[in-house]
Amino acid sequence: MGATVRVKGSAVARATDLNGKFSINALTGNTLVISFAGYNSEEPVLGNDTSIKIVLTEDNRMLNEVVVTALGMKKEKRSLGYSVTQVQGESLTQARENNVVNALVGKVAGLDIGSTSGGAGAATNVTIRGISSISQTNQPLYVINGIPMENKPVGVGNANSKGNSGSQWDNAPDLGDAISNINPDDIESISVLKGAAASALYGARAKAGVILITTKSGKGNSIDFNSNFVGEQIIDQTDWQTIYGQGASGVKPNSQKAAAQVGSSSWGAKLDGTPVVQFDGKERPYSLQKGNLDRFYRSGSTWTNTLALNKSFDGGSIRLSASDVKNKSVVPNSGLDRQSFNLAGMFEPIKRLTIDARVNLIYEQVKNRPMLSDGAGNANFNAMFIPTSVNVDDLKPWKDEHGNEVAFNTGNVYATNPWFAAYEFQNNTKRDRSISSIAAKYTFINGLFIQGRAGRDGYNDQYTNVLPTGTAYYATGKISEQNTKFVDINTDILLGKSFQFGDYSITPNVGAAYRNTESQQTTNNGVDFAVPFVYTISNALNKSIALGYYQNEMQSVYGTMEFAYKDVLYLNGSLRSDWFSTLASPGKDNKLNSVYPSISTSFIFSEYLKPSWLSFGKLRAGFAQVGQATDPFQTMLTYGLRSESLQGKPLGIISNVNIPNSSLLPSTAKELEIGTELRLFNDRVNLDLTWYNKKSKNEITYVKVATTSGYSAAVLNAGEMQNQGFEALLSATIIKNDHFKWVSTLNGSFNDNKVLSLADGIDESNPLTIATSRSGVGFTSIIVGKSIHQVMAFDNKYDANGNIVLLDDDAKSPARGDLEAYGSAMNKWFAGWNNEFSYKNLNVSFLIDGKWGGKLFSATNYYGYINGLHQATLDNRESLGTNAAAYYTNVANNVSKNFVQSSDFIKLRQVVIGYNFPVKMFNNRIKSLNVSAVGRNLFVLMKKTDNIDPESSYNATFPGLELGGVPAVRTFGANLSVKF
Repeated sequence: MGATVRVKGSAVARATDLNGKFSINALTGNTLVISFAGYNSEEPVLGNDTSIKIVLTEDNRMLNEVVVTALGMKKEKRSLGYSVTQVQGESLTQARENNVVNALVGKVAGLDIGSTSGGAGAATNVTIRGISSISQTNQPLYVINGIPMENKPVGVGNANSKGNSGSQWDNAPDLGDAISNINPDDIESISVLKGAAASALYGARAKAGVILITTKSGKGNSIDFNSNFVGEQIIDQTDWQTIYGQGASGVKPNSQKAAAQVGSSSWGAKLDGTPVVQFDGKERPYSLQKGNLDRFYRSGSTWTNTLALNKSFDGGSIRLSASDVKNKSVVPNSGLDRQSFNLAGMFEPIKRLTIDARVNLIYEQVKNRPMLSDGAGNANFNAMFIPTSVNVDDLKPWKDEHGNEVAFNTGNVYATNPWFAAYEFQNNTKRDRSISSIAAKYTFINGLFIQGRAGRDGYNDQYTNVLPTGTAYYATGKISEQNTKFVDINTDILLGKSFQFGDYSITPNVGAAYRNTESQQTTNNGVDFAVPFVYTISNALNKSIALGYYQNEMQSVYGTMEFAYKDVLYLNGSLRSDWFSTLASPGKDNKLNSVYPSISTSFIFSEYLKPSWLSFGKLRAGFAQVGQATDPFQTMLTYGLRSESLQGKPLGIISNVNIPNSSLLPSTAKELEIGTELRLFNDRVNLDLTWYNKKSKNEITYVKVATTSGYSAAVLNAGEMQNQGFEALLSATIIKNDHFKWVSTLNGSFNDNKVLSLADGIDESNPLTIATSRSGVGFTSIIVGKSIHQVMAFDNKYDANGNIVLLDDDAKSPARGDLEAYGSAMNKWFAGWNNEFSYKNLNVSFLIDGKWGGKLFSATNYYGYINGLHQATLDNRESLGTNAAAYYTNVANNVSKNFVQSSDFIKLRQVVIGYNFPVKMFNNRIKSLNVSAVGRNLFVLMKKTDNIDPESSYNATFPGLELGGVPAVRTFGANLSVKF
């Protein structure tokens, strides 16, 4: 944790304590070498004094070149043989997001971040260097202060696809993920370990990469206060037709019953402003009602306040912080409250012993998270397709004097009044979470150290979902209460020492780790309330309960070795072996462990080649193997109880959804990466280039089987996949003088994914379907030889001469052709361009980012065709007459390729304008004061999607499909940061 002090020409070395103090046995005339990463080394010659005072100066060439790597070890970036990007915490709080990971968008090459359309607190979908798994999670491992954290998205809508292709459309909200609970004000830095060589020390949890989060520990003596307030408004990207109104067969409604029957249909007559009867029996002008989405959604806001106390003292430091987040969602009657408390302390109770202890407590309540899909409880879906001649405000009041829904669409009772869905449907969550860790490190006199760590991450989740009394499609109501308890305990021990032999140094480390995870879930369901509007399980006439439990363990041993020559040539190697409880199978002698090696090298060639324009030059290369274990209960049969009974005794049931595989192995990935780092023209220009090739094998795949088997799928090791690409980071200080500075940073990456093999019988004619659009005519599938997550849709049918075949109906609609692949849902190209300007105390920055090469199946546009809202339905509407609705409904269902769109975009992601007030204004009573105006997601500069945002998605698991999400949200506001 401190500087290294050694006697030059010998192996005698010591580390300073937290306050820079040290003692070492040396003789008069000896030379000490005192070094610390990021600072210039000093070499004082000892005289007769028994004490000396040395001050190290920052090495301008090495500023920001100390990074956090695997196991939380800090290393000089020059020694690394792999790519690591570190982002400082202050950049995450300038224009903040409710989920801190979203603040990394456009800032890290090779990092793809997408969020669901699930509103505040929703989960994020993060991939590093492309999709790394066919059927398992592709989320990276998150490690906080050296302790791994479970980050699986929570909620039915976020389940992995394991043979059940319909699960992605369950009518449920996105309940968020664990990383969304972390307060960005408490973060000191985030390191992204992109490749296998960087993350191999995490073994079976590192296949998708690793994101390391280091939280603040209380440096200096200060009181910090940060307050951020932003307003939120939706970005309405719909461009529906504005010529025809509500109705059917080209006719406007002529009665209350007719208006209610046609509901969302905009297949009526041309808008002419004449009075027409609507669903509630009132007459209103038959004219265009613009801005329905702006009327339905409200102005939202998020107010975040954090107060932190920092104290350094002889032998340690401490930091205490408290944070409060209050979000008023743009979705009516929805919002989030989160309070977090963080205590961190670093102590040296005795000489050479350091202790680092941290506790983070989080309390979160979310009211009415938006439902996903087209379910009746999804107000977003129902507000999207209000007819052009109906004002959404006229759907108020949404319930009658008896509390029953005022339905505006009796032709489809599942098309709930959006106001009723927003204000009467209930889904509420409460989360109590604690993250704690303690680390102790003792350094012996000879430099040998031993370190032990233990961490616990646990939460209690309570989720209540109410379908209210009086709902048009189910008047007697339902309730579901789900309680989840989760605990993840990680412990590890590490032993190491650095040996110096003249110009050579060797640093070996050995360690072991243990992980135990337990999850327990209880779900109570109640159907048909005995007393209307009393929403409790005990008030339900019919009740059921479901219990779930799993536990898994992983035991690991590992070792590392670093060799260095003259701080010019570095060679790093590591080896880790993991043993998994999830691979155990009764009566089977299958292998329970996997081994993960890595090797990397770094060569600082600028120490030998020194042209005037080159400040620093480095070549690096790394190769490693990482893996991914299976989930519990995939290797053996498990049993449970049914809700039914026979003669008073409960009936048993096999709980497995999938056929277990007792020979299942962890999936593995081998990756080679090569790169270079250059600093040019006295560090005015920095360039970092990386090429990588990653091949995965033994992919765990869920292959569908006949439903008559009683299972949904078979679990197999039956897949190989490859990701290869490159990353580039270019940073330049374009202008720098006494008053003005302009720094421009451009990062970009390209990833080419290809599925190399799957199980026998799965090919282009029989692809492996991963997910199905709610429309039933769009899919994402896996096809050998193509990129993963191919967006599939139906083409026209053609005769032998290439002519489009038409149906023999009155509308002469096109017939359905073959199911074709139109490209991967995964983007290939990514870029982010950040510019920072400073003039005296004024700072201005903006960030532009973009993605290219992906495809998206838009069910929003599908329903736009069905309901007569899409601009394309204007073509030939007059000539088709009463057949127009039938024609375009057939087009939507038979030629669904119309809804496959490019998800390319460029966005103005962030703008910050800030001012640092001179501290002399406050007679030094304030150490720093910054006020800034901030904005996020401000403008879409380029896109190719119709009526939706190009980043729209259903959830954090199934890319390439969208429907019924919250529109994209623009935020703008102010930030105040004060240090006393």
